[in-house]
Amino acid sequence: MRIGRILSLSVLLVATVAAPVVRAGADQPLPATAPLPADPAPLAAAPDAVTPPSAGGSNYDFYYLNGCYREPYNVISGFSRAPDMIRLQLGQMRKAGQDRLTIGVFHHHGPGGGAVMDSTGGTLSPADLKNFTDLLATVKTAGFAEVTVAFNSQYPSNPSDWGSWRQDLYDENWQLIQKVHDLVTAARLPYRIDLGNELTPSTGQSIVVRYDQQLWRDYTARYGTADTVGFSVNSNDPGQIPNVAKVYGSTPPPVFDLHIYGDEYNQFVGDDRQLRRQGYATQPVIVGESFYNDPVAADGFAKGSKDSGRRILYLTQWPKTRENTPQCDQVDVAPPLDFAAYRAAGF
Repeated sequence: MRIGRILSLSVLLVATVAAPVVRAGADQPLPATAPLPADPAPLAAAPDAVTPPSAGGSNYDFYYLNGCYREPYNVISGFSRAPDMIRLQLGQMRKAGQDRLTIGVFHHHGPGGGAVMDSTGGTLSPADLKNFTDLLATVKTAGFAEVTVAFNSQYPSNPSDWGSWRQDLYDENWQLIQKVHDLVTAARLPYRIDLGNELTPSTGQSIVVRYDQQLWRDYTARYGTADTVGFSVNSNDPGQIPNVAKVYGSTPPPVFDLHIYGDEYNQFVGDDRQLRRQGYATQPVIVGESFYNDPVAADGFAKGSKDSGRRILYLTQWPKTRENTPQCDQVDVAPPLDFAAYRAAGF
């Protein structure tokens, strides 16, 4: 889910000024610890699913919510304000059976604010780079098997917002990817790179097609394909999955990253059919986003994998419940500790 759908840039910039640094609010102090969920169900290989060698986990972008307000509590830009809390939460997530994380790099050309970091010049600020380095070290110490780093460009850096081609912003985004790639590899932690969160082109997005094709050529020429999922797919946008081949042609990533919310069985089987029509019959998938700790989703994905024959390597849940309120329509759980429903289904 794009953070751009959460708050407008103007709100983010206001939040930068108003955001609390140490506490959540005058009437709602930041807790010293996060509650630990009930012991998860034992990991059992569902007969209808392929059990990965280690489990999935969560998109971990926010360590706290003040009501629905989350922007100051981003795990990268806010790491230096709450290192002990983040360390504790990561330990709790591991104890709850989570082995993998997805961490979003929310960025744009312009002043940073809330979760969105300034990527002007193709890099992050020294403070954000240090925070990111320290976060990855903490993830490694906690014992996670793997992390996916997902680039999530915001206006004006997101090509979906360009009225015409912006070579300057393309170059800046590509330089940022290289900078962060070096930082991630230096962490010596198994990783994958999502070059653009839900940035597979949709219907009529010719500029996004050009952006994705050029970035895929540049990235694979420098790094190859082994460490990337390419561009994750928003399966709830029916225009994205049919356009996958426009990006990769005969050189796809080794695994596709699908984001699926609602009607999980039919969405998954439908995505598999679309991929097969485009010549991609053998690649496994990661379910990179789905409803938080949701048994209905878990069942749908397990059955969809069996019926389609498409292997799911693992799943990383998004911190949004199926029953969430409109006031918190994008994120209503922080931190995402419980993974029991997906563990029970073999994910």
